[in-house]
Amino acid sequence: MDAGFKILIVEDDQDLRESIVEYLSIAGFDVTAVKSAAEFYQAVAQGGWSVVVVDIGLPDQSGFVLVEYVRANTDMKVIIMTARDALDDRVKGYDAGADLYLVKPVDCRELAAAITSQAQRHISRSLFCAPVSHSLSPPTEHWELAQSSWSLIAPDGAQIQLTGKELHFIELLSSGVGKTIARETLLLKLYQRYDEYTSRSLDSLVRRLRVKIMSATACVVPIKTVHAVGYCFSATLRSV
Repeated sequence: MDAGFKILIVEDDQDLRESIVEYLSIAGFDVTAVKSAAEFYQAVAQGGWSVVVVDIGLPDQSGFVLVEYVRANTDMKVIIMTARDALDDRVKGYDAGADLYLVKPVDCRELAAAITSQAQRHISRSLFCAPVSHSLSPPTEHWELAQSSWSLIAPDGAQIQLTGKELHFIELLSSGVGKTIARETLLLKLYQRYDEYTSRSLDSLVRRLRVKIMSATACVVPIKTVHAVGYCFSATLRSV
């Protein structure tokens, strides 16, 4: 196994966590395990991870939230590993941004194979675009916003057609590239009010927009979630 694969395991069951770490370490992975969402955020901030394996039922925060955070702020591959096997949970996991959903009990051999597959895809993706900056400072790649044609243009030339609300959202983020635009500000500008309904609408808008971008280009999605604050466009953006 390639020791260059850095794997993060988020699992609150101590026995399972230790057995996974032992198996993956023997298999040659560079693996670190944490037991809570709080430890997860500390680990992710260090950067350099290829794959994260997330349990849903964590003691301090839902694993779905962690998956959304990973998808919004990093280019890591995400594997959900949980005892929840309901279809609604599977759909929710993939909607949150999971690359793979495994239902416990999972044989360590299967988990190792899944991690290897996802890590290789992570490396292949990295060959096309520079990795995301964990400091949220703007990287050197340039995105373009063509307001006349309602489209976002990726550094590799891919064009993403935008709806009116998506265009307005990107315009709001472009007013402070590299800086966080508060969630309340976005809601008031986009929907003229700040409540639970518009908050869900904003989440749906961002999720759809990220899917559009990921479907069109191999470049890392530049729309980043700043936990409990708002959103940020993390790459250089210019209007054309």
